Amino acid sequence: MATGNPFRPSFGVSPRVLAGREDLLQDFDVALDEGPGSPLRSLLVSGARGMGKTVVLNELEDIARTRGWLVLRLPEGDRMLEELESSTVPALLAEHDVAAVRRRLTGGGLGPVGSVSTSVEDRYPVRHSLTRLLARLSDVLAVHETGMLFTLDEVQAATPDLVGEFAAIYQHLVRDDREVAFAAAGLPTGIDALLRQAGTTFLRRAERVHLRALADDEVAAAARATVEDTGRTVGDAALERFVDIVHGYPYLLQLVGYHAWRVDPARTEVTLDDVGSTLPVVVERMGRLVHAPALAGVPERQRGYLRAMAVDDGPAATREVARRMGVTMSEQNVYRARLIDRELVVAAGHGYVDFALPYLREHLRARTR
Repeated sequence: MATGNPFRPSFGVSPRVLAGREDLLQDFDVALDEGPGSPLRSLLVSGARGMGKTVVLNELEDIARTRGWLVLRLPEGDRMLEELESSTVPALLAEHDVAAVRRRLTGGGLGPVGSVSTSVEDRYPVRHSLTRLLARLSDVLAVHETGMLFTLDEVQAATPDLVGEFAAIYQHLVRDDREVAFAAAGLPTGIDALLRQAGTTFLRRAERVHLRALADDEVAAAARATVEDTGRTVGDAALERFVDIVHGYPYLLQLVGYHAWRVDPARTEVTLDDVGSTLPVVVERMGRLVHAPALAGVPERQRGYLRAMAVDDGPAATREVARRMGVTMSEQNVYRARLIDRELVVAAGHGYVDFALPYLREHLRARTR
C-alpha cells in the first residue's frame, strides 16, 4: 500500500483529482477545435481565494500543450510588455522559426586564397513591434496547425495600463483570425477593475466564468477517489464530516485531506476522528492565508459591520447589525452592499446576511477577544 500523501494543499498546485470544473475544461477543449472566433477562447475566471482559479489556469494550459500549442504566461509587474517584446517572444521565434537563423561569415580560412571576414551593417535597423513578433510566431505555428495561449494569473496584482495595451494587441490577433486564446484569473474585484480600464473593451466580450463552491457530492467523490487511488479507504461517516468541514472550497478539500491522511499514514482507513481532528488547523490556515488578505483593504466601518455579524452563530438580522453598530438602516444598507460586492457577505433571506467565506466568523471572533 502506498503511504505518500496524495493531497496537495498548496495554492496553485493542481490536485491529483480535480473536482467540479470538468464542464469548463471540456468547453475550452472544444473551443480550440472550433477555431478563431470561438467565444470560449477568451476566458476571464473569477472567484474567491481558495476557489481554485490558478488550478483552472494550469488545467487550461495543459489542454493547450497537449494539442501542441505554445503557452505564454504574461510576466508580472511593470515590464510585462517589455519582457514579451525583448526576450520571451524572440526566444520562441529563435527556437521555432527556421528562417530566424542566418549564416554569417565572420572569419575563417579559405585555403590558398587567404582569410576573409565579413560583416553586415543595417543602415536602417528595424525593431519589430510586439504585434509583429506575435504575428510572425503565429505564422510559424500555423504550419503545424497549432497556436498560442496567453495566460495571466492574479489579475488584481497586474498593472492595469499594461493589461489594457496587451488586450489591444490580442484583439488585433483575433481580428486577423490567428490561432490564439487568452485566459486570465483573479478576484472578482480585480476582474471588474480590469474591465473598467481603457483599452479593454474587447475583453468585456470575453466569457466570464465565476467559480462556484463545489457541491457536497463533488467534494465527497473527489476525497474518496484521492484516498482510494493510493490504496487506503475512507468510510461514509468520515466523508460526511469531510464535506461539513470543507464547505465546498477546493483548497480546503486538499487541506483537510492532507492533514487527515497524515494522522496515521500506515493505517488502512482514514477515519472519522482523523477528519475531525483537522478543524483547528483549517480555521488557523484559512484565517492566515485567506481571511487576512481578504480583509486587508476593507475600511474600518465595514470591518465593524463584519464584527457585528460575527456575534451570531448563524445568519445575522440586518436590523440587529445596525443596532450593534449604532447606525441607521440606510447606513447599514450601504455597508452591506459594499461587503457583498467584496464577496465577504451574502444575502441570507429577507433582512438577513451571512458570511460568504467559511470560518470568517471564527477568524473575526478570535481577534476581538
